[in-house]
Amino acid sequence: MGPLNPRQAAAGSYGCSIPDHIENVGGGPFVGNLSFYHFNMIVSGACTIIVLFLTFGLMGRHAMRMSNPEEQIKIMRIVNMIPSYQVLSFISICVPNSYIYLQGFTEVFQGIALYAFLMLLCEFLAPTDRGKVEFFSSLETKRQWQPKKKRNGLAFFSLTWWSVLQYPIITCITAVAQLVTQLLHRYCLSSKSPHFAHVWITAATSLSTSVAVNAIIQFYMNMKEHMKDHHPLTKLLAFKLIVGLVILEKIIFLILESANVLHNNDTLTYVDVMIGLPEMIICVQMVPLCLLVLYAYRTKPYEISNASRTVILRPQEYQAIDSDGDEEVLTSGFQKRYQGGWMGLHAWAAYLNPLGLLMDVISAHRMISKARALQRAQMKEQAQKEEEMTRYETGYDTAEGA
Repeated sequence: MGPLNPRQAAAGSYGCSIPDHIENVGGGPFVGNLSFYHFNMIVSGACTIIVLFLTFGLMGRHAMRMSNPEEQIKIMRIVNMIPSYQVLSFISICVPNSYIYLQGFTEVFQGIALYAFLMLLCEFLAPTDRGKVEFFSSLETKRQWQPKKKRNGLAFFSLTWWSVLQYPIITCITAVAQLVTQLLHRYCLSSKSPHFAHVWITAATSLSTSVAVNAIIQFYMNMKEHMKDHHPLTKLLAFKLIVGLVILEKIIFLILESANVLHNNDTLTYVDVMIGLPEMIICVQMVPLCLLVLYAYRTKPYEISNASRTVILRPQEYQAIDSDGDEEVLTSGFQKRYQGGWMGLHAWAAYLNPLGLLMDVISAHRMISKARALQRAQMKEQAQKEEEMTRYETGYDTAEGA
């Protein structure tokens, strides 16, 4: 990259080339009398309004048509990744000094969405804890690096769950670490020196992301045959395109920066190149990606016809069936009703409650622990039966020989 704008030339603390306070000043006209900074704010702001309207509209429809809270709350958490990315990127464009403080929290929202996506797939496989235990206990899956060897389905699910859960935890820690080290002038966005925290935080986040994304892909590859009716590939692509494109763009800009291809000039300032341009691309690309998410996570599978509504409080498990390529709600047994409350307020409260997400994690951990304990007890009982049978057969052969 080229040198900083003269009005930003004061270096940061401890030898960092980035000043402690980043401002976007200077830069010539880009479009008409508008600088790239102001042009960026207009374009990114318009895209942000569109994305917020579409995503909150989708989340609002799920809230008001909440016939299956276990799945739809998770869908709302997945969809929330888009407006979170959009808003944080737009703020970083408007207030460049906030970029370093906010950047890490985009990964946190991504981690929460990835965990919610895994648990949504589990809901598709079995809607109850008992059903999940029975389902995974009956499976055998291929090992990733040793395809000829098999792994117990419950062990596979446990490994996948931990691999995905570590992502929001690690990113939360690294986001706070990034904020603190920046305040202490020890982060330094432009530095790759181990003296600063930037290289270590980037490495930790990248490793955590790789582990979680690989776990999700392996889970899908092993379970896709059991989820065909829920169209998991469309949902996975909608999610993976957002994550994949952002990661790919970061790599591209890192390469271009290292090769000194991107640099400030009479039109673009250092901040435009370093922060404004990458964040603008994210804001613009979220619009078409948002349309894909609207299709993949539409409310149609959860809508209940007026003829099927009732005041009966007992819920019915949701299932998806194929009917002319669309997902539908089975209404056999007890009829269902929407459970989101007036204008979906109960659903919004459940979605916004951080304790709800924590309780979901605790519940999944307890389910896995109990299932593993039950599996060990069954294996021990089976071993005892086989041992008794062996003793019986040995005694019978001895008596027969005598």
